Amino acid sequence: MSLDLMDAQTEILLGTVDALSEDDLASASSLPGWSRGHVLAHLAGNAEGLGRRARSMIDEVPRAMYESPEARSSDIEWRSGRSVAQHRLALSATHDDARRDFAGLPQARRDEVVEIRGGLTVRMGDFPLLRVQEVCIHHSDLGMDGYTWEDWPDELGAWALPRAVGTFASRGDFPVAWVEADGKRMPITGGEGPGLAGSSQELLAWITGRAPGTGLTPVGLAAVPAPPPWL
Repeated sequence: MSLDLMDAQTEILLGTVDALSEDDLASASSLPGWSRGHVLAHLAGNAEGLGRRARSMIDEVPRAMYESPEARSSDIEWRSGRSVAQHRLALSATHDDARRDFAGLPQARRDEVVEIRGGLTVRMGDFPLLRVQEVCIHHSDLGMDGYTWEDWPDELGAWALPRAVGTFASRGDFPVAWVEADGKRMPITGGEGPGLAGSSQELLAWITGRAPGTGLTPVGLAAVPAPPPWL
């Protein structure tokens, strides 16, 4: 399991939070309609929710990741008003709890695929990587100097890009037929037609709407197109 990577990326996030002023916190993030406080509130709530789902795998007591979509949104809105110190405490505490939950997952069941919420699934042993994805992508959404998609760890691109490609492949509406990451081609709409090639890191940033893809190579296209919304 990638608990060490989860620890390391959370420490980097906490370092960014430590550098925030209260005005920084209230300022807009790169996500429409969300301040940086909203992003941090979501990250803490995500750790809680993933921990709940992991505990259900441990003790077999049913738990939803979130009570409801409405409750999730309302909690983010309410908790976005925390101070910098309160956000840091919440992020640290929820990380510690989630880490304990993930570490307790049964070794013999870690190849099982389980539903997280709304049809989103994950291999049980990949709970930490799913959390790394949330921490890294939303850390870059804060829009603070010193952390962008270019700072994401290599392990994130290798793990998350095929999942993102799979999400779009299942939807069937995408501006390229394939992407090729570091020499490995992944079909999206059947594999025939124009595509994009580049590093897994930049392809992940582009496909999730976090980068324009200026370093990618379009094949059969005049320019790199904009992808549809990811989630």
